[in-house]
Amino acid sequence: MFDRGNAKLEKHRIETLSAITGERVYVEAMVQRPRSATDVLDEALLDTVLKRLAEIEAKARAAAHIDDLDDLEGVAEEQGEFAAYFCPVMDLRTEGQIVIDEIEGWGIPAAPVKSLRELLDGALKDGHSDPVAARSALRSLLRERNAWADYADDYEDTMRPLAWKLFSTTVVLPFVAALSFHFAVRFSPLLIVGLLCAGAAGSCVSVVAKMPALDVSLKGELDAYQRRVLSRIGVGVIASLIGSGLLAWLPVSVQNQTFADALTACATGKAMGTTMLTVVAFPMILGFSERTLTSFEQRVFGTPTKSRKG
Repeated sequence: MFDRGNAKLEKHRIETLSAITGERVYVEAMVQRPRSATDVLDEALLDTVLKRLAEIEAKARAAAHIDDLDDLEGVAEEQGEFAAYFCPVMDLRTEGQIVIDEIEGWGIPAAPVKSLRELLDGALKDGHSDPVAARSALRSLLRERNAWADYADDYEDTMRPLAWKLFSTTVVLPFVAALSFHFAVRFSPLLIVGLLCAGAAGSCVSVVAKMPALDVSLKGELDAYQRRVLSRIGVGVIASLIGSGLLAWLPVSVQNQTFADALTACATGKAMGTTMLTVVAFPMILGFSERTLTSFEQRVFGTPTKSRKG
């Protein structure tokens, strides 16, 4: 029988082993670069790093849990950062520039990139006079690159499934709302269910349209984003329900039919295609943003004036 859990583990194991191999290749390639006679390679550190990577690879082949594989991949990345100490002095600045350009290409905000460039200019430009400090700075850049790479992976792992869930919900809820309005003639509370479903669909569209960019971590919001999504949908649903109540109360008509007339037609089983579309579309529009109700209220009742002092 097919074991989905074991298949997922083995797939993750292959990815982890590939990452470990990539770190080892990066270290070995750095060692093979031409260097001057005075630029002595630290053979003892190289032997230690390669031995440690071999141990990590062996543990990854025997790991029984995905979390263990993730931890081992992180340790391998730390070992790969030691490649900075094998970089020839004449290549330090160029290598640092490549690392920063790679980070910037991921869409990272300008402020962190600017700080990294300041580190590059301050420590790597004088690599010949102080190679130890320059290589330490390059290692810091490599650590920063790995941190941003891990965050980008976390971002995709969070946002992609959430986007698909919201998309699926947006497709399904309008049909549920239409069915609720259709059968409201048999059970009138289904009108409320239909309004809630339509409002929730509009709120989901609003969330998808305003999903945060990659720099959301700078505000510490990625971990709490799913909770914020639920709160935004909840606010949108309530705003849609309140707005629908206002529309049903106000004598605003479209083609000689008010929103109250459309709801009444659904409740009495006389709703036609256009009427059903109206009662689904308006709550979706109201639920599209929690700010819609405020804008609608200002248009109908006007903007309140501030009281004068004195």
